[in-house]
Amino acid sequence: MNKVVPIMMAALIAAPLSLSAMQVTNITSDALKTNSEAEVVVGSVTKPEFTTQSTNEMSKAVNAGDNAADEAADSANVLLKKRLHGLQQYQAAFNQTVTDAQGNIVHEAQGTLTMMRPNKLRWETTFPDETLLIADGEAVWNIDTFVEQVTIISQDQAIKDNPIVLLTANDDETWDSFVISKLDDAKASSMLEQYQVVPKSTDGQIKSLTLGFNSEGTLSTLDMLDAQDQTSALIFSEQDLDFAIDTVKDNLFFVDVPQSYIIDDQR
Repeated sequence: MNKVVPIMMAALIAAPLSLSAMQVTNITSDALKTNSEAEVVVGSVTKPEFTTQSTNEMSKAVNAGDNAADEAADSANVLLKKRLHGLQQYQAAFNQTVTDAQGNIVHEAQGTLTMMRPNKLRWETTFPDETLLIADGEAVWNIDTFVEQVTIISQDQAIKDNPIVLLTANDDETWDSFVISKLDDAKASSMLEQYQVVPKSTDGQIKSLTLGFNSEGTLSTLDMLDAQDQTSALIFSEQDLDFAIDTVKDNLFFVDVPQSYIIDDQR
C-alpha cells in the first residue's frame, strides 16, 4: 500500500468525527435540562455508525484514488518516453547554476553536453575550468587536465539509482526503477512541459530530476536535487538533434589517455 492510501483513509475517517465535534459544541442549555436528555443528545452525535455500505464506499474511494494515481503515473511514463525517444542524439550548450538549500549560489559553469542513445554521454565544461567527462556505455571517464589524472569507474555503478540515466537508456528495467509524474500548470515553474523523475530507491545521491521541454518538444532545462539538498539547474541553448556525428573520426565518446597522465581505474 502506498502512502496515498493511509492519508486518504485518515481523511475519510476524520470527516464524520469532525462533524460530531461541531454538533456537540452547538448543544444549547435548553437541550441539557436533564441528564437523560443530555445523554440522548450526546450519544447521538458522538457515536457515528459505520455500516457495511459506508465501509465499502470508503474502500471504493481509496481504490479509485489509487487507480487514478497509477493511471497518471503510467501516462507520464509514456509521455516522457516519447519525448526522450526523440533524443536519439542531442547536443547543446549549457549554463549551470548550483544552489544550496538556502538558495545561495555555490557554483556556476558553462559548457556543452552531447548524448547518444543508448548510454553514451559527453560532458565538457569551458568555464570556470576545463573539465571532461565521458560515458562510453561501459565506463565513465573523468579527465582532469589540471592535475593530469583520469579516474575510471563502472558506468553501471556510476548511474545506479540516478534518474539522469533515463536520458540515454531504452530498457524497461531501468525505467521501472523510477516514479515519473507530469507537473501540472500549478506546479510547473515555467511555460515548459515538465516531468519529475524520482528514484524508487532512497540509497542514491539524487532525490529528483525535473526535465523541461519547449513547445517543439526539445529538452530545454534540467534541474537535479541531490541528497544534500543542493539543486543543479541547467539551461540549454543551441540544441541540435540532427548533427553529423562520426564517433570514430571525432572520438566524442572515446578516451585517448596521454602517457603522462595518472590513471585511477576503480572499475
